[in-house]
Parts: sequence; C-alpha cells; structure tokens
Amino acid sequence: MKRIAIVACENSNTVCAGCACLNAFYDRRKSFERYAGEELRLMAFMRCSHCVKDGDPMQDAGFIEKLERFVSEGVEIVHIGLCGGRTEETACPGMAKMAAAFREKGLTVVWGTH
Repeated sequence: MKRIAIVACENSNTVCAGCACLNAFYDRRKSFERYAGEELRLMAFMRCSHCVKDGDPMQDAGFIEKLERFVSEGVEIVHIGLCGGRTEETACPGMAKMAAAFREKGLTVVWGTH
C-alpha cells in the first residue's frame, strides 16, 4: 500500500475546500490515475504557508516538524496541488523548496492532483 500526502497552497484556502484534490485521489483521476487498481492510503493533507512566512520552509520549525512527521508516518509520495504550481519550474519558490526538502528525505514528489 502506497502512502500519499497532498500539499496545497495556503493562499488558495480562500476559494479551495480541497474537494477536487480529494475527489481525484479517491476516484484515481488526473495525477492519481497512475495508481489505478492500487491500494493507497491518504496520510496527510497539508497547506503550505511559506509565502506568508518569509518563503523558506527550512527556516520554519513547523514545516520541519511536519516533514519529520511525514517520514515517521511512512509517507512515500507527496502530491503538490495545482495551486502550488504545475511543475517545479512554475512553482512558487516556497513550494519548490518544500519539494526539494521532501526529496532529500527520500519522498517522491509529484506535481499535480486534479
């Protein structure tokens, strides 16, 4: 069973309830199509707040704690919501730094949800 986390942008919180990401996950659509027929477990749905907090997640004790929790809970794959960027090249700097931190801990990063 693969263990998945979803990270969405805090700024999208004003218009986003997380429905599209969660529906895509449970229905195995869009970026989750790659897991068709596989058993998955959604371990976390987290909001990024790094453009609100100086832009560097590695200077944010809260992010570091969440990163360690992902590792301790066995998260294997982190999906970055479309609100965070469609690719690392188009992502906001904070989200790109978070993606790098996830990879440094051995997690796979996938850009996209729905």
